[in-house]
Amino acid sequence: MKNLQNIKIERIGYGWVWIAKLEDGKKLLIKWWALPWSIVDVNITKKHSDYLEWHIAKIHEYDKSFLDNEIFCPHFFTPIINTKSPLNPLFENEGTLANNTPSLSPYPALAGKRGLGGDSNKIGCGWCKWQMISYNKQLELKEWIVQDCFRKLENKPTFLPIIWSPKEKWYRNKIEFSFWVYISAKEWRDEKRNLWFHKQWEFSKIIDINSCWLISQKMNQIFEYLKKLCFESWLPTFDQKFHRWFFRHLVIREWQNTNQLLINLNVFPLLDDDTDWKQKRENLKNQLKADEFVQKNISTFVVTYNSGLADIVKGQDITTETLRWDGYIYEEFNFPKEWENGIVSSKFRISPFSFFQTNTHGAEKLFGTAAQSVWEIKWKILDLYCGAGSIWISFLKLWIWSELLWIEIVPEAIQDARYNAEINWVKDKCQFIASAAEKILLPDCPPLWNGVSALCPALAGKPRGIFSNFSLTDIWLVIVDPPREWLHSNVINRIANLKKSNNFKLLYISCNPTTMARDIELFDQLWFKVKSLQPVDMFPHTHHIETIWILI
Repeated sequence: MKNLQNIKIERIGYGWVWIAKLEDGKKLLIKWWALPWSIVDVNITKKHSDYLEWHIAKIHEYDKSFLDNEIFCPHFFTPIINTKSPLNPLFENEGTLANNTPSLSPYPALAGKRGLGGDSNKIGCGWCKWQMISYNKQLELKEWIVQDCFRKLENKPTFLPIIWSPKEKWYRNKIEFSFWVYISAKEWRDEKRNLWFHKQWEFSKIIDINSCWLISQKMNQIFEYLKKLCFESWLPTFDQKFHRWFFRHLVIREWQNTNQLLINLNVFPLLDDDTDWKQKRENLKNQLKADEFVQKNISTFVVTYNSGLADIVKGQDITTETLRWDGYIYEEFNFPKEWENGIVSSKFRISPFSFFQTNTHGAEKLFGTAAQSVWEIKWKILDLYCGAGSIWISFLKLWIWSELLWIEIVPEAIQDARYNAEINWVKDKCQFIASAAEKILLPDCPPLWNGVSALCPALAGKPRGIFSNFSLTDIWLVIVDPPREWLHSNVINRIANLKKSNNFKLLYISCNPTTMARDIELFDQLWFKVKSLQPVDMFPHTHHIETIWILI
């Protein structure tokens, strides 16, 4: 049985996954484009050890009430409303938009382009999958997704109404582009060089478009300008096939409260036999240093040399050269503090590779909401994934805690966290450890410093400071904001062991409700009781969502 027909989608899952059931009760996990309650034909594409992966082959029926939004990006593409499909409510004729969407573009570079239903290999971009759905319905779908992730939990929590993003468009403060070209002896054509996003589900192709509605007009203008400079340099793009040459990625970060902007041009280092390109490299760097537009609009410009083979910005062997300013940019969060009749601000220095929330104003809502949920905690706090300290420095500025221990595996983030604690005048209340959380949480080590010294010999003999009184059996709150993957099993077990002798609360923030649900189920079986769940939308027009859990 390799295909099924007339299957009704019953539920929406996280990650653009749809759930349906056969007559015998077996569950189908269906990937890719659909809408709730659609009738579809599906084909098997992958066989996993415990389930089959199905993809949609044809859509017979769908609920048109979900197609209630005017599509704003002319590069948007979805098979749901492809012009070649009979399911085509947004088009009058093939290739013509019924609502004349392209005329709404604020960017001249987008004028006249027809992304909807066009050739997706050329200009179709499907990363903002929910543009055709109004924002109110997007929020409704995200609430369904979160509730579905936790449907198996025996002790049902209180599901709080979702908190919406302050901005529906132009909200991203970071975007990462990839250079791409297929280089061979027979083909050397400039028009084949692309710089944008990878085509969905295809590693070897880049969609070469000019502007994005999720970033600001300033970021779009800078992108177009730098793209032109890079291509006019005639330096070659890094080739994945031969593992050599130059351009790899372009990363732009813009802080929306301070108006500072950082550029990270990610390139492959010069090899011994690349002498022909050496002078062109130097010419490009000198041009970037002297360029008037760059000086006026870009606060910090760094070039990172990445010799790794993987198609990622940060590999194991990275060196950084700063072309402009000090290699950092500085942002702040502003929180209302009604009992002081004013605004509380927290400031942050962010390095090129430090994690920082992608939606600045959404993060202010996220952190403010999390702070309100544990406002009564005013004693010792353990934070296991601190990053650059953006969340918990904001907490410290809103009220006073006695002591705070921060643990983070990325050394650059720890450096930023230390600096940020100092510029926010909370350094004397904090201590930082660069280590994996599962290595620090030692089960039989009441004085935390003993365990830290054993794991980090470089700290042996150093002043204990805050650790002299900081014991794992004397904490009031544990905070976890892990990466997209779930928590390490050692972390869950050791937090649960601490809970046996200490009645602290656990604040869990996650950007992936499916992995969070797995962790919460384990915590629910190990001495914890789930109190409440708060979804926070930080990523309009996508399926991504942040969630706050309080466990007591």
